[in-house]
Amino acid sequence: MNPRWTVSRDSFEIKEMPFYWRLSESTAPFEKIASRMPIRLVIDEENDYLKFLPTHSEWDNLSKAYLQNANIGFVNPESGQLNTYGWSVHRFFLDSIEKYQPKTIFEIGCGAGYTIRFLKENGWQAVGIDPSEYSKKWSEKLHFPLINTFFSPELFKTPADFIYCNDVFEHIPQVDQFSKSVFSCLVDGGVFCFATTNSTECVALGDISMLEHQHVNMFTRGSIHRILRKAGFEEIIINGGSYGNTFHVVARKNKSSQPSLKSTQPDSVCPGFFDRLKNKLDAFSELYKESKSLHCYVPLRCIPYLATVGDFGETRIYDSNPQWRDRYIDGYAQPIRGVEDIKYRKGDFFFIGSLTFYNEIKKNLMQKGFPQESIVSFRQTQ
Repeated sequence: MNPRWTVSRDSFEIKEMPFYWRLSESTAPFEKIASRMPIRLVIDEENDYLKFLPTHSEWDNLSKAYLQNANIGFVNPESGQLNTYGWSVHRFFLDSIEKYQPKTIFEIGCGAGYTIRFLKENGWQAVGIDPSEYSKKWSEKLHFPLINTFFSPELFKTPADFIYCNDVFEHIPQVDQFSKSVFSCLVDGGVFCFATTNSTECVALGDISMLEHQHVNMFTRGSIHRILRKAGFEEIIINGGSYGNTFHVVARKNKSSQPSLKSTQPDSVCPGFFDRLKNKLDAFSELYKESKSLHCYVPLRCIPYLATVGDFGETRIYDSNPQWRDRYIDGYAQPIRGVEDIKYRKGDFFFIGSLTFYNEIKKNLMQKGFPQESIVSFRQTQ
């Protein structure tokens, strides 16, 4: 088995990985968008986070995906996550708005607009900013105000009191410049509020389950502090979400706010990541080679590992979300199977791709007859 990845002191690359930006009824390709692309990582040493460096053609694929009328994000009725992950971020934004009592509210990257609808149901009006056909469709369906283009400071004739975004910060290539642009669009005392992925523990472990082509940034807690402080924000509060492994961030622009380089954030986590990663992938390769029957739970987190061994549909993948059952993710030939499809056979191994839900999934598998020693995660791949 030839490895499909390379690593050095300062970079990592998977030669080909599914570009899983939507769920589909079949494996048919979609409108000249690549179903698989390389993915490569480097460390932003100044800010302590990992970033993906797409080529021009890869950015073209990303741009096409963002503009399509497709299932994008988790805060929509098609994802099966509206009442779990969606509820967590909805409450976070509503609680923050009620605390600061803003008059003008904007959501960057509003997607299907369900957060805007939730806020409206609780007495608050927000305007969405999103370039996609998908968002336009939902704005017409849910009747929320939409600026159907990419965010830029030129859109704001007057400064806003409150700007928020969910699952956007990790998609922005120049996230430091984006933060400065948001800062410039706020009134004195204005608030920037966002939810984004928390990759701190994955980076510390050398885990690649966090990799997605759409997520060009993989943040540590310290990186959020660094980026926002340099943009000029103060009163930075970073908490975890109530569902999944996320950051809930609130940052305020004060009259005296100035860009700062003060080291008030946690210590760096990224140094040594590529060494840790190599150890994990060498161990996973051995597990994959020795397992007669490997199954994977939480497909979006297992696919990066499967790509490193060139598996694009040989392994069965499972998820507990019933709305994902029998659907396909781009670039992978097996459909997602549900919990009801899991049956233990002697010699089976289950690889769980999620730190957050590992204990819960392990318990469920053991109730179905899987011996404890047949259930592994990247924590065990040393």
